[in-house]
Amino acid sequence: MDGVGFVGLFVVLLVAAGITWGIVALVRRQRYIKSLRDRGWTFVNSPTFEAVARLGNPPFGLGFRRQPDDQIVGHTSLGRPFQVIEYATEHWSGWVGMVTLSRRLPELWVTGGETQPRYGVDATVVPAPQLGPGWQVGALDQTFASAVLTSQVAERLHALAAGQAGVNLSIDGDQLVVLDPPRKEVELLGPWLELLATVAAAIDAAPLDAWIQPEQPARLTFYHHPDWYWVGVDDSLLHLPPVTQSGHGHSTSEVVRGRDGDGPPFVAFTHHWKTTRTETYTDSEGRTQTRTVTENHSEAILGFQLPARMPWLQVGKRGFSRGISFESAAFNDQFAVTAQDTKWAYDVIHPRQMEYLMANPPVSFRIADDWAWFSPGDHNQPTIAHCSLFLRGFLARIPRFVWRNLGLPDSPYPTVDAAPVR
Repeated sequence: MDGVGFVGLFVVLLVAAGITWGIVALVRRQRYIKSLRDRGWTFVNSPTFEAVARLGNPPFGLGFRRQPDDQIVGHTSLGRPFQVIEYATEHWSGWVGMVTLSRRLPELWVTGGETQPRYGVDATVVPAPQLGPGWQVGALDQTFASAVLTSQVAERLHALAAGQAGVNLSIDGDQLVVLDPPRKEVELLGPWLELLATVAAAIDAAPLDAWIQPEQPARLTFYHHPDWYWVGVDDSLLHLPPVTQSGHGHSTSEVVRGRDGDGPPFVAFTHHWKTTRTETYTDSEGRTQTRTVTENHSEAILGFQLPARMPWLQVGKRGFSRGISFESAAFNDQFAVTAQDTKWAYDVIHPRQMEYLMANPPVSFRIADDWAWFSPGDHNQPTIAHCSLFLRGFLARIPRFVWRNLGLPDSPYPTVDAAPVR
């Protein structure tokens, strides 16, 4: 057999092997799904976002790319609802199992064995003598953590961990959530869910009514930003001033709206558009030809709606242009400020404001009418959070007389200290 014939045979064998593997995988999947349904459970091949909409703690509540996949739902033997779902984000992918609690409670994190704390968790490690060595507990409220970890709950957690490499468990609203359930084998998944339900029952039996959390709208939210929510697409935003108007095929994606506390509401999204140009080139035979080239573009848009219309003002890093000169040489060396009205700039950028800006250098931003527009470069959750916190501090340092001159009775933002933005 010559070389060409051998290569052809090898390709045929590879294709045949791929088809065989695909058939075997399909048969196994169908048998797996049947074994789930034989237990009275429901298998959903493509669940909607409603499956995870009320979950806000990691791995949920992080990032813009959230993808729920295969889902198993049902009830344990005592009627407690459960869900096992495949989930992926920019930061994590895997399977998550959860059972329903009787109350919505604050976040609590429990890890034991060989597991590590989850990506993105912002909690304080609290003592957990009830669990013994090898366990770690995180919470925002140590008193709540102590109230949850009764001796009965600790006993049930140890039972859940028995025979496993570790446990990575959390409370997320009214769900008791655990990473990496034994979902591949139904004969193991069933007993595991029953054990997890006993942990939930022990938590339900604890005196925790003082910590009941209010019901939240069923929408995709963000960890530690309860008033942020996911919109996805909203092309009505394409008329906003910072959006590039040239080109064609304009669209929006990853639209997020919200606010932080009493700070100004924001909108953040990615703007996509295309440009088309005609260019000439010489082909392989030396003839001049023309062709149409289409290029794709995108930009991050982040704006905060202000409580009053303000004169135009821009703050950016010092470049070739010095901008308005202020009394601080250190500030002038670091920033370039331009404004519609120099007096307005001096009223807003006073010495205390300059100290705040130098301690917390922001990305370039400009105030125009009743919006503050940032130039973030990237569209992501940490950037939005940082700009939101920075702007809240910036606005709080605008003097009261300035707000009164703008038509407000007083400053809409209580004074804050000069601590750096983190």
